[in-house]
Amino acid sequence: MGASNSSFLHLFFFLLYFAWATIVDASSFNILDFGGASDGKTDNAKAIKSAWAKACSSQGKNTVLIPKGTYLSGPVLLEGKCNGPITFQLQGLIKAPIDMNSYGWFSFSHVDQLTVTGGGAFDGQGQKAWANNNCDKDPNCKLPISIRFDFVTNSIVQGISSINSKAFHMNVLGCNNLKFISVRISAPENSRNTDGIHIGESTGISVAHSIIGTGDDCISIGPGNNDINIFDVQCGPGHGISIGSLGKYTNEEPVRGVVVQHCSLTGTDNGVRIKSWPDSPKQGIASNLTFDDIIMKNVQNPIIIDQQYCPFGSCNQKKSSLIQISKVKFNNIRGTSASPVAISIICSKTFPCQNVELSEINLKYNGGDSTSSTTTNVKPRVSGQIYPSLPSA
Repeated sequence: MGASNSSFLHLFFFLLYFAWATIVDASSFNILDFGGASDGKTDNAKAIKSAWAKACSSQGKNTVLIPKGTYLSGPVLLEGKCNGPITFQLQGLIKAPIDMNSYGWFSFSHVDQLTVTGGGAFDGQGQKAWANNNCDKDPNCKLPISIRFDFVTNSIVQGISSINSKAFHMNVLGCNNLKFISVRISAPENSRNTDGIHIGESTGISVAHSIIGTGDDCISIGPGNNDINIFDVQCGPGHGISIGSLGKYTNEEPVRGVVVQHCSLTGTDNGVRIKSWPDSPKQGIASNLTFDDIIMKNVQNPIIIDQQYCPFGSCNQKKSSLIQISKVKFNNIRGTSASPVAISIICSKTFPCQNVELSEINLKYNGGDSTSSTTTNVKPRVSGQIYPSLPSA
């Protein structure tokens, strides 16, 4: 009888603990309970930060909930380290102030096991910022990035949208094992500097099953990145999917291991692109870069390596890039070009591109005439069908 009672008590306390643990693992902190309001006028920044602080400091898995509705919010910094996995569940629409000078609007910083989800949207309300954008004349210009991920690890961003950002929609810096799945990013073609997702100094970043259309690069991969995977992304409008620009700053780290696969680009200025500045202050490396199974639809420059990249004439084009590009594969890339030159591979005179391979390329000119290609400071290896054919060495 005593043993039976003991077993019963053990079972009772186990079930009690399990129930308590389940509650801890399912705590949700609704911003409406922290003074938030879905009237589209009240600044919800304080409510969002308060809900985050409570969720982050609580044990177990916790959620910050922004329910359906329209919310205005000023700049928000959401920091770790949290006491457990944390979810930012955005079901509604958050709008940024029209006039905002902050470098970042929503910033997630030093968070492990973060999930951003909910089917909602961030609206940067960038129309005024685009009209006043003078970054081509002012190299020190600063426009607010809509969503920043700084030093975020083992995390996922899934099923959310970003629209009309003032500058970059999403910026990834110093992150490790961060996945973007089924995100939608949208801004008009004339919205300058609105890169969809910019990745810098990070490892193990993936973007998959997403739709991105902007006024700049759909995805841009800067210096210091390793193990970057882009899969099943629809890009357009925009400037394409780019590695670079590289070689602008002295302290840049190498880019190694980028795979862009099973993507489509429609009406973009570029398709798949690698770009570096001609007047690099320091030698750099970009290697193990693969572009595979890509469809081009009326793309201005479908395949391009440009080591003379110099927007707005802001560099010395008489110099030669110090970025060594090597081990690059372009495979199974087909569709239509909006210009006669479908393949342009312009490499550095000082460090010619090494081990560039092209296979199964079929790019036709929408204008009706045949397409052509140009290569400089490179001796590509070719296999399978190549159209347009490359110039003979």
